[in-house]
Amino acid sequence: MDDPSIYLGRLKPIHLFRGLTDEQIIEVAKELDVERRPAGETIFEEGAAGEAFYIIDRGQVKVLRRGRGGVAKQVAVLVPGDFFGENAVLYGRKRSATIEALTEVELLRLSKEAFDKLLKRFPAIRPNLLLTAESLELFHRLRFRWLGDNEVVYLIARKHRLLLFQAWVAPLFLGGLIGLGAIWAAVLYQQMGIAWTGAALEALVAGWLLWTFIDWGNDFYIITNQRLVHLEKIVAIYDSRVEAPLASIMSVDVQTDDPIQRYFRMGDIVVRTFSGPITLKAIANPGILAAAIEEHWQRTKVRERESQLDQMRGALKERLDRGPRGVAPARRPAAAPAAGLKPPVPLGRQLANIFSLQVRFEQGNSVIYRKHWYMLVRRTWKPALGLLGVFMITNLLASGFLVSLPSVAVLLVGLTVLIPLAGWCVYEYVDWRNDIYMITDDQIFDIARKPLGAETKKSAPLANILSLKYDRPGLLGIALNFGTVVAQVANTEFRFEGVFDPVGVQNDVYRRIEAQNSRKKATEAARQRDEMADWLTVYHQVEEERRKGTASAP
Repeated sequence: MDDPSIYLGRLKPIHLFRGLTDEQIIEVAKELDVERRPAGETIFEEGAAGEAFYIIDRGQVKVLRRGRGGVAKQVAVLVPGDFFGENAVLYGRKRSATIEALTEVELLRLSKEAFDKLLKRFPAIRPNLLLTAESLELFHRLRFRWLGDNEVVYLIARKHRLLLFQAWVAPLFLGGLIGLGAIWAAVLYQQMGIAWTGAALEALVAGWLLWTFIDWGNDFYIITNQRLVHLEKIVAIYDSRVEAPLASIMSVDVQTDDPIQRYFRMGDIVVRTFSGPITLKAIANPGILAAAIEEHWQRTKVRERESQLDQMRGALKERLDRGPRGVAPARRPAAAPAAGLKPPVPLGRQLANIFSLQVRFEQGNSVIYRKHWYMLVRRTWKPALGLLGVFMITNLLASGFLVSLPSVAVLLVGLTVLIPLAGWCVYEYVDWRNDIYMITDDQIFDIARKPLGAETKKSAPLANILSLKYDRPGLLGIALNFGTVVAQVANTEFRFEGVFDPVGVQNDVYRRIEAQNSRKKATEAARQRDEMADWLTVYHQVEEERRKGTASAP
């Protein structure tokens, strides 16, 4: 590379080079070769030998991975500042994906030989690379169904292994005591029953150890190109996801409580957002993850600024193409909706809607949720059990199996009891059916209406939602897939309680927020274009008058 110093500003923000001085980053840049690839060209194929490591300087590339049937599917799009190929050169493995230039790209290439030399020369790079490589391995094993279509997972971190070892101290100590005690008692009393009892207790301790390991392995901190996510899961008890858009981040701080944590390179990361802090606890190498969060946070700001400049550039080009006295074409008013009555809903469909057990359905542009069927069962099991009991007893009485009574008397008694129980069932069903949560294009609603009673409705604009999380506590919540989605709106919480598939509900809200943000940006871009066009027209008119010597004061 002829002048490596010009790449200092581009390489320094990348978390890979966290811990290096400016001079050291320039030394790294000296080893990089610049490659330019046209759009559509394959940089390397899946399964090929890893010969180089790449950093994207300009342009975009797409990541393709073969799935079932050997068909390649696009799984991600990488942008300037991203790097790829680290796993193959770090571990000597085959390429795990195909990389293809989506646009014309400029890449900074580092050969495997130079890569190995740099790791020896600058060992501070290795932990940064290892975190990225481990994240890629985890991502290949895990399935995050809540990811958006164009969402790229950059880093996945777990809590420090020291916490796992600390959690193992108690069961290992207890297992040791049980083992020694069982052996001593079996030898002393010469009874195999004591040994078998000890073995059974040791099996329980082994289950405790396994549960602790699974519990430690189910907590993740994830950074994507759109948000910061904390996944927390306690087996058979609790399942939660807390997230915040990168654009809502205000600051990122690293905290270590004591010298022991510093010795083991463990600490907490406190990410302050508009809706409050998100604490990433007991992270290994917290400085690396904090640097990655800051990098992608700053990237979000850059992308927003670039988007604004592109919109401005388009507005200027559009007006300049029309000339100094160009007049924008008149905008056609939006077509009024066609008048007329809606066609009547057939009676069969009305009845089907009344007795529908759908817990998620769409009406126009709105998505409507009801509480899980389990909530309906909890409301109706008592009257339903009473109905079943009365029906059985009535049948037995009518048949003369228990006592001989007149059929009319049996029927009257049965109806006297059945009608209130049936009414109770219907009431609980209608009450369950009337409690709905709704998402529109710009608002969320929590609507509760008592049968023959009052109705309460809460609403809030999607734009006011500061954060989203879901809770799925308990074994039943996990087994039946229901929980509570919480939307933080200023100082108020909107709680979608007992909804089916809380992950899907959270994703629905998240996608609506993103869609609304996109519409707002498009509206703002149009306003800026019109405003800039007006200023540019006046500017050209004044310049023309000035050249003709007829300019006058405004």
